[in-house]
Amino acid sequence: MVTWVAVVTLSVDLGLAVGVVFSMMTVVCRTQRVQCLALGLAEGTELYRPLRERHKLLQVPGLCILSYPTPLYFGTRGQFRRTLERHLGLREGGKETPKTDGPPDAVAEPIRVVVLDCSGITFADAAGAREVVQLARRCRDAGIHLLLAQCNASVLETLTQAGLLDRVTPEQLFVSVQDAAAHALERLESAGPKSCTVWV
Repeated sequence: MVTWVAVVTLSVDLGLAVGVVFSMMTVVCRTQRVQCLALGLAEGTELYRPLRERHKLLQVPGLCILSYPTPLYFGTRGQFRRTLERHLGLREGGKETPKTDGPPDAVAEPIRVVVLDCSGITFADAAGAREVVQLARRCRDAGIHLLLAQCNASVLETLTQAGLLDRVTPEQLFVSVQDAAAHALERLESAGPKSCTVWV
């Protein structure tokens, strides 16, 4: 509609230029407002839903499952870094408790395993891929085991070219969130007893 109005009121060349610029601005604005969602297991199913939906969701202490539903490129990499720092408590230069989307009286246990659901990351450029590699390094330095789930082939290829496999092993890449969560639960059970918190 914007392009049509610009072509009618201006000229064809200027109208098309206005349309291209407007399209680019809408893409950038939409990707800047996306929120990273903490997920919990819906009771009686194998589905992971956002914790803030407030249905009965199970969350295992020490395990954080996050979904980042937007392309990861130079324009969103800063937001990606800040959001995951907040969720995982990875701020440099000081201690910070991880943010939870559960009830305010819930006691936050240190995160030992994080599953990043990459199904919403439909595209990643070199800058975004380097941000994931840096996240893997920072998680390893903080003692957090990072698992990536549902990366599409093109995103995984970009991440591999950026050096992801120097920071994580192929065993940390999973086809589904359910598989990654099952692996995370096994890892947490070997470290201590399993306990679940129910968000209502």
